[in-house]
Amino acid sequence: MSKSAKVFAAVYFLLCSTIVVIGSLIPGSQGLVAVFAKPWGENALEVIAQSDGQVIFVNDSTWIALTEVRNSDDVARLYKSGAGFVASSLVAQACARWSAISLGSST
Repeated sequence: MSKSAKVFAAVYFLLCSTIVVIGSLIPGSQGLVAVFAKPWGENALEVIAQSDGQVIFVNDSTWIALTEVRNSDDVARLYKSGAGFVASSLVAQACARWSAISLGSST
């Protein structure tokens, strides 16, 4: 295999992997989400409160918090309230497991 073919394959693989990762991080229309606050803005608790959401969990760091969204308008409100990134329920569940929090009866 030529060097240019190897470079093409590597770039193609990285591009496809990036698309898959981004696609899995984007939140769906409902369920738990992890709200990441901007480092230069308000903390995640204030962002959720300003969007009329309910904080489900926050750890010692107030820059990441879990909340529940019912539709895509809730996600848009979180961004309007100053969220830096709103991650999918998979990320929210991973954060909860990492912090040894049970989310079994949160819905």
